[in-house]
Amino acid sequence: MSNFKKYSTYYNLLYQDKNYGEEVEYVEKLIKRHTEIPVTEILDMGSGTGRHDFVFAQKNYRVTGIDLSEEMTQIALSACVKNTEFHTGDVRSIEINKQFDAVISLFHVASYQTTNEDFEKYLQSAKKHLKQGGVFIFDFWYGPAVLSDKPTTRIKRLENTEIKITRLTESEILPNANTVNVNFEMLIEDKETGQLTKTRELHPMRYWFLPEIEYFCKHVGFKIERSYNWFSENKLSLESWYGVLILKKI
Repeated sequence: MSNFKKYSTYYNLLYQDKNYGEEVEYVEKLIKRHTEIPVTEILDMGSGTGRHDFVFAQKNYRVTGIDLSEEMTQIALSACVKNTEFHTGDVRSIEINKQFDAVISLFHVASYQTTNEDFEKYLQSAKKHLKQGGVFIFDFWYGPAVLSDKPTTRIKRLENTEIKITRLTESEILPNANTVNVNFEMLIEDKETGQLTKTRELHPMRYWFLPEIEYFCKHVGFKIERSYNWFSENKLSLESWYGVLILKKI
């Protein structure tokens, strides 16, 4: 996985326009539709700064979040939101010693698993911590759409009362590895001092095809219950850069 140390410092600002409430409503609807058991406890694999989990907690779910970044975990913990707990850990090898009614993994954590071994361990972790009759829901980069509508260079500018950020995103497709190298370059200006800081980070992302995901699911002991274009109930298509899968234990 990528090193989010610097990136995490500005994470909430970079995604301040992301509607976490509506995304939670969408995922909650999928959970209710496909689970066979009552859902009160959720495991979030790749919880980041906890923004999805806080919304779930407001809906009276108890949520445990796991993230590889200690910095992001500390940001989540500092919010002190009731019915949440957060731990620093690797989603491929976590050991919580309990099972949950549902497991979620959002914001393309699955696509950060860039090798077959990583992805299989990721699925195994989810299965180990999921109760029979529950669901594992995750979003991912959908290969046919990525190759059909190739990533472009993007610039994003945003600010708060303390800093201004300009983020340049440049991506390179590595077709023989089914991955995209996403290069972030950020220029951060301190509004008070005028000091400029430049940071660069590389985030390798894997795009996935349904037949290969189905193969790993069968090997681990999952079945694909449903697949959708993210944030909709439409089928995956060449326009579906982001897909979402609902898995059940066999």
